[in-house]
Parts: sequence; C-alpha cells; structure tokens
Amino acid sequence: MVAAALAGARLFRGMMSLDEELFSLSVVSVLVAASALLAEALAVPSAVLEIVLGVAAGLSGVPVSGVLDTLGVVGSVFIMYMAGLEVEPRLLYRHARTSLIAGLASFAVPALATYAVMRLLGYSGAEAVLASIGVATTSVAVVYSIIRRGGFIRRPAGQVILATAMVADVASIVAFAVTVAGLDVAVVLYLAGAVVAAFGLARLLEELSLSGYEAEVRLILGFLVAAAIIGEYVGVHAMLFAFFLGVATRGMIAAGGRGSYTKLSAVTFGLLAPIFFIDAGLHATPSDPARMAFLGLVLLAASLPLKVASTHAALRLLLGARVPLRVSMVFGARLTVSTVIAYAGESSGVLGHELAGAIVLSALVATVVSAVASGTVSVDVEDV
Repeated sequence: MVAAALAGARLFRGMMSLDEELFSLSVVSVLVAASALLAEALAVPSAVLEIVLGVAAGLSGVPVSGVLDTLGVVGSVFIMYMAGLEVEPRLLYRHARTSLIAGLASFAVPALATYAVMRLLGYSGAEAVLASIGVATTSVAVVYSIIRRGGFIRRPAGQVILATAMVADVASIVAFAVTVAGLDVAVVLYLAGAVVAAFGLARLLEELSLSGYEAEVRLILGFLVAAAIIGEYVGVHAMLFAFFLGVATRGMIAAGGRGSYTKLSAVTFGLLAPIFFIDAGLHATPSDPARMAFLGLVLLAASLPLKVASTHAALRLLLGARVPLRVSMVFGARLTVSTVIAYAGESSGVLGHELAGAIVLSALVATVVSAVASGTVSVDVEDV
C-alpha cells in the first residue's frame, strides 16, 4: 500500500511538475498519517515505522529538502525536551550512588569497545567517538514505557532502573554536545549558559503564575524553536538546552495537571517527531546498502551485548539483589537519542552518510530486540 502510494506520488510529481520542496512536504505529510495507522495496526513503535518509511521514500526518489531539514531539527529539539520531562531529579538524588555507577558503566563500556572497533576499521577519531556515543546511549522514554506497563516503575528497584537509564542518557547527550562543538572556553560557557538559561526560564514561568496552560505551551514552543535556530547558527546542537529545559520545567509541565503536557506531547509526537524520524530515514537512504548493513551489524555487535552485560553486572553488584537478565535488556533500547545523534552528526559534517545511516540501522534493531526480549518487566526483582 505504502509502496503504491510512493510510486503514485512520484508519477503525479512528473505529471504536475511540482516543486521539490512542495513534493517532499506532501509525501511526508501522507507518511506521517500512514505511520500512525500502520503502527496501531502492527503494534510496533511508530518511530520504527517512520524511519523505515523515510528510507522507502528516499529509495523511491523523494528528495531531501531544506524545509524538511529545518522541521527535522526543530523536531529533534522537541523530542529531547520531552525526554527531559521524563527525568525526575529527586529520583536521581535518592539513588545517586547506584544509578551513577551503573549508568556510567552502561554508557562507557560499549562506547569504549565501539570506539576501538571503529578505529580498527580505519575511521577518524572524531567519527569513532561520535559513533560510539550514538550506540552507547539509552532512551529514557522507551525504558520508562517498558517498565511502566507491568507496574514495575512503582517499586524501588524499578526506580533504580529508570534512574540508571537517566544517567546513561545524560552522559551521552553531554558527550555529544562536547564532541560536536569541541571543548574550548566558548563552548564551555555556551553549555553552562544553556543549563543556567533552562533553569532560569523555568523559574520565570513559575514566577509569572500564568493563568492558563495555553500561555505556558506557547512560551515553551517559542523557547524551543528559538533554541533550535540559535543552536544551528552557533554550531552547537540545541538538544542539551532542550533536555535541561525539560528537566527544569518537569514539575510545572509534566506534573502540573493543567493540560500543558498533553498539548506539548500532541505537538511533538503527533507532528514534529514523525517528521524528524521520516526525514532521518530520508537521510539514511543508503547509497551503498551492503556497506551500511555491514557497519550497522558491526555497531550492533560491538555495543549491544556489552551494554546489557555491563549494566546487568553493575546492577547486581550494587543492588545486592537478583536482577533477571531480561530486566537489563531494556538498556539496549536507544532509538530516539541514537537517531538524533546520527542526524545531527551528519548535519554538522562529523559523520559520513553511510556511518550515520548505520547508527540509525543498529538503533532500530537494538530497540526492537530489547523490547521483545524484556517484554513487560514486572516480576522477579527484589526490592532495594
């Protein structure tokens, strides 16, 4: 059905001589709607389908456009903001020692192994570092959804699992920002300013005591779009600012009970996130499919087993409890953040096209494998 629609769109474009920008936007708008319906029917994560549909669109001749790229950047910033809303600072503080050690192990072990493998394959230090960050991250939102389904999130051990995923997530985001921008005084000041600005804006919103959630939503939308534009201008991706803005405004937005979270979630996951993932799929369309598949398998083999094993060992050691392996499998889920890193890495010129696509491909497979293997985590874990 989708293939027929893409073929028809290509034929229609030839008959009507549509502008490339308009043609791409028209096709993507159809794919946004189609991905929602297919995800519901097939019971698979919509992001997986959106990337696959984006690749299919690229293979059928749909061009990448500047407008889509701009919307994709904005979408990635909104995704990271929503990821920040999932972070509970008090949860991190309450389980600081365990989550910090296990989270850093979950990130560092696969990152170091992947870096070594990429260097052996002849990639530059910058490419190897960014690829290792892209495959060593953990998607907090995916981990949260998996352990929440069985009620495991309400137990102390479940909170440690989530806090550990948060640490790995934050580590990858900070490492990415430093890698792309380079570590100098200006970048350090920019990153520090982004964190201060995020929490300052959150405090401002609280002080304003806005009477309706519409005003909150509009201000957040304005901040995030401005951050995306400024980040592109100065050469530092705005994902770090967006993430910490989400953390800073969590109490007001996610737990405010006034509808702001619902509105922002609808804008992000109903429109901007699908555009981002479809556009990422367009960018991941392989010019050399065999090479991209080979790199994807290499990245998967170098990262996923070590990530699960290192996290599992750290949690069992620190918790002093029996943690089933299938619980630790949730840490392999990394589709969202990996895709953002691959997309931004290619846009910044650090990653080549095939390597960026391989990171997305490995993230797709790792997320599906982790979700299936972990299932609904709810039993056999001792409380801590």
